[in-house]
Amino acid sequence: MRAIQRRSVRRFLGILGTVAITVSALVTAASVAFARTPEIVVTAGQDFTANEGSQVSDQIVAYFTDEPEITRPQLGEQTCDEFAAIAWTATIDWGDGSTSTGVIHCADGPYPIEGTHTYKDSDTFHINVTVKDNLDQQTAEGTDTATATINDLGLSARKAADVTGTEGTKVTVKAPFWDNNPAYDKDGQVDPGLTATIDWGDGTTSAAEKIEWPDEADQNVLVSGSHVYDAGIEGSYTVKVTLHDSGDIQVSSTLKATIADAALTAGAPKSFVATASQSSSQVVASFSDGAGAQAAVADFTATIKWGDNTTSAGTVTKTADGKFDVSGSHTYATSGTKTLSITVVDEEGATLTTSATATVPALPTTGQPQAPIQPSMPLLPLLALAFGLAIAASGTGLILVRRSRP
Repeated sequence: MRAIQRRSVRRFLGILGTVAITVSALVTAASVAFARTPEIVVTAGQDFTANEGSQVSDQIVAYFTDEPEITRPQLGEQTCDEFAAIAWTATIDWGDGSTSTGVIHCADGPYPIEGTHTYKDSDTFHINVTVKDNLDQQTAEGTDTATATINDLGLSARKAADVTGTEGTKVTVKAPFWDNNPAYDKDGQVDPGLTATIDWGDGTTSAAEKIEWPDEADQNVLVSGSHVYDAGIEGSYTVKVTLHDSGDIQVSSTLKATIADAALTAGAPKSFVATASQSSSQVVASFSDGAGAQAAVADFTATIKWGDNTTSAGTVTKTADGKFDVSGSHTYATSGTKTLSITVVDEEGATLTTSATATVPALPTTGQPQAPIQPSMPLLPLLALAFGLAIAASGTGLILVRRSRP
């Protein structure tokens, strides 16, 4: 075995008595390892600042010492750094959920540990470093050895297209943005920390339904969402789409949504029979509103022309199938066929006119009230008078004998 030259970087082991010398192969050459009590101490590195999505290279994140130090052989072409890579392993926890192996460099003082990393998001990150002695498997951890302050590069909005629609029907808006953080765009993704809200301009706000990567040259974030408008306010709404990132940065894009009033559609014409001189309540018309579930009874007023030169307000009610009925009460003074005209007006001023037919039968003659005859004198005297006049006119005498009772 060839003679082994060695030097101690700090101090030679031998203070505690017998030194156990073990010969082992170390890469392509040999060195001597001594029985010792290791004492690895990890100390702070250098704090630094960088931009999200940009690589930080060769950053010193910690230093360490190992007392007593491992003896480094004089081995031909093997450099000090190569020896350090064999003797120790440094693991860097970057504080963002990712780890990597650090690079250890030889030095006359504490050994520096360098690392290369890309932070995908802005924030303040605390770095921890663990050093392991590969010869005796001892480890030591340094907590918060460096602090990384990562800047947010911001967001910008692109022009969003205006949309049109009809009340009661779903309207979808899409708003493009640009995220200046390149970390996700280069992978065809959007930052999972992005959120978005949409103010629909009618007093309602909702979270975006999708935030996706659009694969467009001038946009790398596309926000979309859908909404059902109740009714048009002067025909249009201002929609505001706001994109937020995890670094408390936000940007907004606005567009116009023009919403048309949904059509009113009349149901089949109604016909009914009414009794003259008697009040009756009837459903005189039915209709539907294209706004669907958005339509409510309070949105409508109704007027009924009864076909006899009289008019009254109708009552609007909603049916189980989502349609509407118009009803009213009326008394017809005369019989005949009456043609009704019913007009419905919604809250936006849209008007629907439909018709109905009322049949009012004439009452039977016997059914007409008869005034009773009031006699001017009792009936028997009238009969006697008539009988006496008849006898006198004929010249015949008539003797009435009154028989007296015994």
